[in-house]
Amino acid sequence: MQTISKGTGMDISSDETSRNSVKEFQEELTTLIDAGAGIIHVRTHEPIRASLEIRKIALADGFTVREWDVVNGFRDFTEDDIGSVVKRGDGNIDAMAAFATPLDHIRDPGHARTRQYYVYVGLHPFMENNPQMHYLVSLYGHILPAWDCPVILVTPDIPLPLDHESIMSVYFRPPGFEELKVSLNSLIEPSRKDFPDGIDVEADGENKICYVGAGLKQSDFEMYTALSIIKAGREGKTAIDTEDIIKGVAIGKTEIVRQSEILELYPSGDMQNVGGMENLKKWVARRRGCYSDEAREFGVEPPKGIVLVGVPGSGKSLIAKSISSELGVPLVRLDFGRVFNSLVGASENRMRQALRQVEDMAPVVLLADEVDKGLGGIGGGGDSGVSSRVLGSFLTWLQDCKKPVFTIVTANNVTGLPPELMRRGRFDAIFSTSLPTYKERYDVLRIHLALRGRDIEDFDKDDVDTLVKRLDGYVPAEIESAVKDAIVDAFAGEEDLTIAHIESAVKAMVPLSKAFEQQITAMNEWAKNNATPAGATDDTHLQSTSTATRVMRRTRRGA
Repeated sequence: MQTISKGTGMDISSDETSRNSVKEFQEELTTLIDAGAGIIHVRTHEPIRASLEIRKIALADGFTVREWDVVNGFRDFTEDDIGSVVKRGDGNIDAMAAFATPLDHIRDPGHARTRQYYVYVGLHPFMENNPQMHYLVSLYGHILPAWDCPVILVTPDIPLPLDHESIMSVYFRPPGFEELKVSLNSLIEPSRKDFPDGIDVEADGENKICYVGAGLKQSDFEMYTALSIIKAGREGKTAIDTEDIIKGVAIGKTEIVRQSEILELYPSGDMQNVGGMENLKKWVARRRGCYSDEAREFGVEPPKGIVLVGVPGSGKSLIAKSISSELGVPLVRLDFGRVFNSLVGASENRMRQALRQVEDMAPVVLLADEVDKGLGGIGGGGDSGVSSRVLGSFLTWLQDCKKPVFTIVTANNVTGLPPELMRRGRFDAIFSTSLPTYKERYDVLRIHLALRGRDIEDFDKDDVDTLVKRLDGYVPAEIESAVKDAIVDAFAGEEDLTIAHIESAVKAMVPLSKAFEQQITAMNEWAKNNATPAGATDDTHLQSTSTATRVMRRTRRGA
């Protein structure tokens, strides 16, 4: 079985890379038709592509097709014009009359003997507060199963403005890896003649491009791929490679994800820029290949994700970005605060849509950042249970999701979160990011100096040692801030950066461990009893004696 080669990131099983949205949809739709479903709701981000596939399925099964939309009215399709999107219709754009047509079909003895698909594209806006259509839905649900006359409603990925148990729902997903590869090659092959030095996109490069394109509509993937090729040609390039196309597709994916309001495509980080957290780094590295066919055959279950808890500013979001880079897949942030909507049921639906989009984008890392703030209303009763229902949707998805989605949940204050969010089965581990040790503080300082063009080895060793000890009780975000402020002070004074500049910046800062001693102590105590340290704990001779730690020791002595 072929998998994406190790070294390119997350190894994905051939089941995922060979996923075909058209075949999946065909199987689900024909199963519902064969089972006698009278009304079928097709939810999709690609209504035109879905309609084309419905026509093919119907004609292949010996049905005829009547398709209605608000622009053309009814159109009848045959094998000769099955792929047409501009065929003229009968002009009947009266939605109510159009939706009553299947009833006329059944009443007419001549028509009743024909096997007919009635497909309605974009009918859902006319169903709002329409008692006649609501009655027809009830009637069709009762009588159509006895006739070869299914009614199919094609809509965007939204619920219908009515709820009836007779309506069966099916989702037409964006194209899978193999379908994207077909589209990619259909654009690359005709373009080879335009680049004298060729187009360097091998099989591994195709996989990388399709990683980035996963979740896009077929038309969007093709458009942004074509734009990247055209842009390279206009820039005078004589060759084009995988990275050129990836950049173009990534721009398109960023725009598409941004439209969801709830999801945001985050830039990946670099694991080399994360100080400390050796335990977590090793844990992630051991699981890179756990999504492959070989791992599944060995009995390995794909990792679901982790919970990161700890002091604010300790690097939780940064390590999440770096994990996505380590696994070689995109990072998508789920903003819980934007999920909630004033309309009844809208928040739960927005959450379900967002999670479905995440599955379509798989393989992917999903970051639910600072979830304690987004779900702060749980248990308070002030939101009529909306927060609890949204959380319930999220928890069910975490339990049932079979796609290669690695979920990272971060939280500062875990005391307000329900215990069911933290239990094993939904996540593989809970890691804590506490106040950094001496070695971790040194690494953080080294990294932030290097990111700004300075080498820590160029400074006096004793001065650096004194500074790192002075930073006891400071989180990585505060160390970064001190370096940035010191560089500003050195520049303003027209001086070279020295350790004294950083010392001055540190003295002007009140660390969180001192400003919020009680809260930080409580966080560390919870993490000690309930989580695995993200950082290595074997450097006992360099362990931090932070302000929060000293407070706990004094408390114990007083007791």
